[in-house]
Amino acid sequence: MSPIALDTMPGAREVLRAVDGAGNAPVVLLLSGRSGTGKSLLLDVIRQRLRAQGLSTIASVPKPSDNGAVVVADDLQNLSAPQLDALRTAIESGERSFVGAMQPRPQNPALRALTETVTRRGRSVELRALGSTDIGSFARELGVTVPRTVISHIHTATAGVHGGVVAALLAAGTARLDAGMSAVDEALAHWMRSQLAGADAALLDTLVVAATGTGLDAAELAEVLNVDSATATDLLARARACALVTDADLLLGAAVPQLRVMLGDRRYVAVQRRLLETRLDAGLLRDQTGALLAESGVRDPRLAEFLINSAQHNRAEAARYYAAAAAAGAEVRPIAMQWADAASRAGDDETAQRLAEPLLDRDDTAPSELAGAVRVCASVLTRRGLVNRAAALYRWLGPNRVGADWAVAATILALAGDGVEASDAADNADRWPPTQSAAESRLIANALLQSLDPHGAATPAAISALVQAAHTGQGDDVPCSAVTVAALLSMSAGEPRRAADAVRAAAGSGPQLPVLSAWNALRIGDECAATDLMHSIDMTQLAPRDKLLAHALAVGLARRGGDAQALHNAWTAAFPLFDEIDVDLLSLLPVGELWLAGIGLRDEARIQPLVSAALALIRKLGRAPAWTNAFHWYGVQAAIAKQSPQNLLPHAHALKSAAADGDPQAAVLADAGRTWLLVLRGQVDMHAVASAVSSLAAQGHTFDAARLAGDAAHAQNAAGDATAANQLLKLARSVRIPARPEQAKPTEDSSGAAIIEPRALSDREREVAELVLLGLTYREIGARLYISAKTVEHHVARIRRRIGAGSRSELLSMLRAMGHGSLLV
Repeated sequence: MSPIALDTMPGAREVLRAVDGAGNAPVVLLLSGRSGTGKSLLLDVIRQRLRAQGLSTIASVPKPSDNGAVVVADDLQNLSAPQLDALRTAIESGERSFVGAMQPRPQNPALRALTETVTRRGRSVELRALGSTDIGSFARELGVTVPRTVISHIHTATAGVHGGVVAALLAAGTARLDAGMSAVDEALAHWMRSQLAGADAALLDTLVVAATGTGLDAAELAEVLNVDSATATDLLARARACALVTDADLLLGAAVPQLRVMLGDRRYVAVQRRLLETRLDAGLLRDQTGALLAESGVRDPRLAEFLINSAQHNRAEAARYYAAAAAAGAEVRPIAMQWADAASRAGDDETAQRLAEPLLDRDDTAPSELAGAVRVCASVLTRRGLVNRAAALYRWLGPNRVGADWAVAATILALAGDGVEASDAADNADRWPPTQSAAESRLIANALLQSLDPHGAATPAAISALVQAAHTGQGDDVPCSAVTVAALLSMSAGEPRRAADAVRAAAGSGPQLPVLSAWNALRIGDECAATDLMHSIDMTQLAPRDKLLAHALAVGLARRGGDAQALHNAWTAAFPLFDEIDVDLLSLLPVGELWLAGIGLRDEARIQPLVSAALALIRKLGRAPAWTNAFHWYGVQAAIAKQSPQNLLPHAHALKSAAADGDPQAAVLADAGRTWLLVLRGQVDMHAVASAVSSLAAQGHTFDAARLAGDAAHAQNAAGDATAANQLLKLARSVRIPARPEQAKPTEDSSGAAIIEPRALSDREREVAELVLLGLTYREIGARLYISAKTVEHHVARIRRRIGAGSRSELLSMLRAMGHGSLLV
């Protein structure tokens, strides 16, 4: 493997074409670029090309005895002024070829004169760094296969400098696939150490200044390093020509640890302290530079004060600046509340709680600080799914001490089901100005209070306010996002379209959005979209409550797909969360979904504590149909699954009571539950079933609607009414099938081998498939569809070929995986 790729290396081909004509006429070329850009490697290739033409080469100033040898000289920046003048004279004579390479030294007049001569007589070529695309092509030319993520990492770590890219690619090419990134990092560390090893002490100190990320200036270098102006100018030029310094005068991030190890902490920090003093005295210290200096180990009271002031004026970076101020020597107690608040906004819950919690026990905590500390601790606990503990903090604080944080208090108390205490916290809301920064928290609190309306009449207004809050989102310290509350309230209230509106309102903000979108897709029966979204979810970025939602989503998808192994795996993966969270309004839907899965897997006992907590929350709420109807419907489904009419009655009664009060969602669910119970008893009213199926689907319960139709079809089949059973099967498909895109056509894998994927069945084939899954014989299916048993056999054989099933058991499994079986489960 050659370390030089001529097709990809910028400027290499044009240089070599010019060299190939050196035997016919003198060639004058000058290669310039930072260290590590490949100048020396290219000169080696040039020497080989020239010798292949029968030309001799020399690497120094030519003498008369050299007999026209081509000058191929590297590191011209290191030559003396007389040597450079002699080379310029030789070039001016036009009698011999010259190919030179140099690092830029704009302050060197002799080198500048040589460059001007070359420009007049020949060509000057700058060897630039490689871009990400260039590195990919470079790797292919070197015969190395490197994943795109590794290529991007190499470009970031090296800024495209040829030497670093070569070292990284050589390491990646010889490492195992799973160890490619670590091999690259190790190789780059070695390469960077080798670059630093050739630098003198003054240049290393200059690189420390470059490591602060604020650029280089000759006058500042002179003061920081205590050198004269000429020396500082030379150091500046040498640093800019270094392979480890970017075009923006910044030291590569990956080189900073290597430089620090080489210099030692004491010397490294000493240079940074002199830089700090220079910047402070000149009034030129910037926030980012100050933070970096503190994070590097510089302790200074002026720096600490500067960073506290920076935190107070930069809300977005406040958490970092407070932490840096503490590292610079600031006393923590006076800034603890502000730092905790900033850390909470930044999502650093551990730091926020560590700073805020001690303030709750101190005698010297001011009332405003006490309310702030409760807000931070309660918000952290709520994000972790521990709403009961968060609500306990606000009960301890009381409505008289909550002050301007009334909205956060009301939100958390409402989530915990404490409607009366939430209203008490909001009683003094008018005392505080409706500022834009608090708009989101006020909207969430008021909407949650509206959603607890015992008659459900205020639910549409609550959802509208939450969608508005999702648009408004100012990034203030809210314990839960408006989009989360809006989406889950909308789904609970049977308004899937409004849930989609809420997610769109907050598009692009927050790792929980794919979870909410997938849940809404699951509710309306679009399991393909839900599965695609599920694959995009990064569990590591989710808060515990959102993780519960994501795990319940995986369980729900597996349950609806009839995949027993996937259901078991998803159920097992959700176990750890069962003991980590409290049940609140926002966890009722996932707990309900997990409840049904536990029943199906005969493992209900594992989820029972959460189910009991959910039922206790509902009792505490009293009547709040916007939140409770959906869970009562899960209770109806649980009773049906367990064939336990006595367990169904409390949920059916709650739905019937809410319906009697005029709640339309409860009316639909109560009617569907009553109809379903009659179906299970063998009493099928075709009109009632059709009405219940249609109404359930409209509220987002498409899976349950299809199951109701399937159960009714099974009952009619048992009763011998083939026509009615067939109509009900079609009704089930009309609910479920439109949400399913056509199956993929055959594709090819990376090796070019065909992958046979199931294709969509025709209407008649779907009818046959459904009846096969009912366990009917070919003769019974033929009688049902008014075709012969032989024709049914032909249909089944065609279905087997179409989906690639090798046996009857495989046929049944694949049909269920395609969704047909789930209509009848």
